[in-house]
Amino acid sequence: MRNQLTLLIFILLPLSIVSFMTFFLIKDVVIDKVQNSRQNVVNVMAGDMEKSVEDIIYASNLFRYNALYDDLHAFKNVDQIASSEDYKRYGRISEMLDLAFSKTSGLKALVFYVNKAQFQIGTAGADYDANNRIEAISSEWITERWKKEANPERIYWFNVPAGQGELYDIDESNYLFVKVIKEHNGNDYLGVLYVAVSHRYFHQLFEGIGAGQIGLYEADGNPILLYPQQSELESVPEVIELQSNVSRTGWKVVYRFSPKEITDEITNIFFLYGLVLGVSALIFIALSIVLAKRIHRPLFKLQRIAEKFGDGNRLVRFPVTGSDEFGVLGKAFNNMLDQINQLISDVEQEQEEKRIIELQALFSQIRPHFLINTLNSIKCDLLLAGDSIRGRQIEALMSLLRAYMRVNDKSTLRQECKLLQDYVDIMKVRSRLRLYLIVDLPENLESFEVPRLVLQPLVENAIVHGFANPPDYAEIEVQISETESGVIIQVKDNGIGMEEAQIDRLRTILKEETYAQENRRVGLLNTLRRLRLTYGPNATIDVLRNEDAGTTFIMFIPKPEESNQQREQAEYIVVDDDKCPR
Repeated sequence: MRNQLTLLIFILLPLSIVSFMTFFLIKDVVIDKVQNSRQNVVNVMAGDMEKSVEDIIYASNLFRYNALYDDLHAFKNVDQIASSEDYKRYGRISEMLDLAFSKTSGLKALVFYVNKAQFQIGTAGADYDANNRIEAISSEWITERWKKEANPERIYWFNVPAGQGELYDIDESNYLFVKVIKEHNGNDYLGVLYVAVSHRYFHQLFEGIGAGQIGLYEADGNPILLYPQQSELESVPEVIELQSNVSRTGWKVVYRFSPKEITDEITNIFFLYGLVLGVSALIFIALSIVLAKRIHRPLFKLQRIAEKFGDGNRLVRFPVTGSDEFGVLGKAFNNMLDQINQLISDVEQEQEEKRIIELQALFSQIRPHFLINTLNSIKCDLLLAGDSIRGRQIEALMSLLRAYMRVNDKSTLRQECKLLQDYVDIMKVRSRLRLYLIVDLPENLESFEVPRLVLQPLVENAIVHGFANPPDYAEIEVQISETESGVIIQVKDNGIGMEEAQIDRLRTILKEETYAQENRRVGLLNTLRRLRLTYGPNATIDVLRNEDAGTTFIMFIPKPEESNQQREQAEYIVVDDDKCPR
């Protein structure tokens, strides 16, 4: 009973009040939305007519200002085609009409030109009678005086009702666009250009407006046409009127409709909504009485178990007694409690393991730091004793040790080339090899970031395998260049080189990224994988056999997609290896 009373007071009653308020609010909002929507439609119609008028004005100006003036001037007094020259001029004028008014084809207008002798010329390809003339139009609207005084820079508009103008035997209402074509000196006119737009164009434009009545009015308020012609809006007490102007002609598009047509639909919808709501409420009340007892007890028991678990009793569980919804819910709840217990145990174990790993990491840093500081002391003693060669060797070894300690940090190509020199200095001491390193690094690539120690395996491979039989003059050349898509690094040596079969096998290993049992160039594969983890699958390493002697390894590093690539800040451990007593 409390549930039903709660439903009535806090749901049904507020919902009914809100529904009535919403009805009146929605009615106003919908009327406003419909008004705005139909205003946009009226604006679009006015814009379409504005564009059509602009097309007619453009076409009439194009017809007037062109090289056709000589033909128009010579044809102004021709009352019939009496020679081949007249026929040619007739054809050129007709073709120009067709070309100039090609953009107005959507209007389906009748376009014709009448010279001073009242000879008509239609568009090219149309079936016009050359002897057909305008009869009623000229007598009532367009007089000889008007033709002489009319401004040739503008178009005049005339509404021609049905039966008052015989335009190519079409007995219907038309709207006539008239432009006088005068001579350049302005003393006389050559003819008159007519564009007759049927009222069917406006009917087709207006017929999609929907309910209400839409009309097109001239600048003085006289209606050009109304669609539909008859309307019941005169007897409606409240009418909304929307307007939009066609600026080039002074026309006005006026749309009138009654809001009652919209509110009637909303009223019917809300009545149906209220009916469905009332029936649904009654059904809900009936069902809730039946289901209330079945729902209340299991939920209350589930609530008590959740509270006990929240208080810290991690062994409590929901007793599952059936296979209905509450049985499924109880099983899922028990599984959730088990997973929470397991997650708590895992987190506790991970925290303990993390603490042990951090202690081991801190302890493991002590020995490398101790070794670097010891080597730094030896270097300082050698420098003080004047042994700069061995001091330089110790310094190179320290530089490599620092690089190995920070192998996960990024480096620049400039730093990598410095490490290559340190590595070559150490290898010369180990192998007693006369080895020379040549590095060609452009200044604009010195700050290009790469993984640390990415070039060292290529140089190491050249020394270990390329100079297995030491030559008299061992040389390794590192050339770095830039392309639109990335950076190319070539490591070239003059060692013993590789056979084509070995090169093909090495390329297969690098392409498939698989280890071979007899393969000794694991460092190359590891370097390739580091590159692809950092730059994606477009990073490659290739190998070529030099024409004279030795091998060339080519590394391609694609540029990052974003120019403002975020650079990680490396955490450097400060040791006193650069401070020597002076």
